[in-house]
Amino acid sequence: MDFRAALFDFDGVIVNSTPTHLSGWQAAFQGMFKQELDPSTLESLVGRSTAAIGRILAERSGYPAAKAELIRRKQIYVFDHLETIELIAGAREFLEELRARSMPYGIVSNAPRDFIGAAIEKHRLPVPFFLGLDDYHRPKPDAEPYVKGAIRLGFPFTAHGSILVFEDSTHGIEAAIAAHMTPIGICSQHRPDILEKAGARLCFEHMGEAAALLTK
Repeated sequence: MDFRAALFDFDGVIVNSTPTHLSGWQAAFQGMFKQELDPSTLESLVGRSTAAIGRILAERSGYPAAKAELIRRKQIYVFDHLETIELIAGAREFLEELRARSMPYGIVSNAPRDFIGAAIEKHRLPVPFFLGLDDYHRPKPDAEPYVKGAIRLGFPFTAHGSILVFEDSTHGIEAAIAAHMTPIGICSQHRPDILEKAGARLCFEHMGEAAALLTK
């Protein structure tokens, strides 16, 4: 597949942080309301922004005003457990190959910027730039995050089709399509058929498999 640049989601594409994030939401909710979230509820949170999840769980608790405190507790949990977050197979090698080829790339995520920066620093990843939740008015599935990513790459709207977007969630794939980019599914959270139904052009189990795109 011919492409000129790449944008990457972070959770589930570069780092395997989803289990830590979900554990953080579980700990925050249980700590505040003495109730556990069932697995189906946790699964439904994957791919959503921190603000959206905080709102959903606060409304579920019956106390909408609890959103800010839930988010605060969850973020504390995640930063206290950074050591549990591992890289997705092949992610470092993929980024290093793009850098060696002088191909433009960056991170576009719904996660908070402070978390992304801390995880990048922890793993010493070669990342030219990253955008997080704090950078958008409308997070994914809106097109805004990827449109802003293209601006950082220096690509005009007419060149969006030459940007590959690597995503593990249906929300992210919808955002890439809305930005007129080419979505590639990474199946760390969902089966290929789910991501393909959302619009992924190709699907790979992890970034190590996606490296096949660099040889075509």
